[in-house]
Amino acid sequence: MKKLLMILPLVILLCFVFGCQQGEEVAEILSNQEKEIVAQAVEERIADYIDAIKQLDIERMLSFWANTEGFVFAGDGLLTVGYDTYAEQLREVISNTAEVKSISYKKPHVYVLSKDAASLSMEYEWSMTDKEGNAVNAKGSWTYVFKKFDDVWKVVHSAGTHLYE
Repeated sequence: MKKLLMILPLVILLCFVFGCQQGEEVAEILSNQEKEIVAQAVEERIADYIDAIKQLDIERMLSFWANTEGFVFAGDGLLTVGYDTYAEQLREVISNTAEVKSISYKKPHVYVLSKDAASLSMEYEWSMTDKEGNAVNAKGSWTYVFKKFDDVWKVVHSAGTHLYE
């Protein structure tokens, strides 16, 4: 019985070690070329979203976000849960925006999670004018978590901060 009690921790440790290694192997199934294809698709999706913002194209902007259970948008210390709630807030903001003077992003970093999931973090700056003529300028960093739905990359989780100037 004593031998069994001495061996049990070793068995548990081995199961943990091999279980962790198996998980690491699953993450490495994608080739570098496959990871690059995913990263490029996600970066193209961000570029399209930025273009939609420049044009104040609300429908194209909304198509960037996933209308799915579990959708979360976290920004400036507030959590918006649910696509419909976020879409309503975005429509209100865009309806009060007269012009996008400039918008850019830099330092995009993509982390490929699988062939159907990835995250992208970046820094951004933008300047807009509201319908009352007030300039609104912000910069900050943002992270998007993408999931592929029917061959279209959409954001399921998003978080970041606007630093208003």
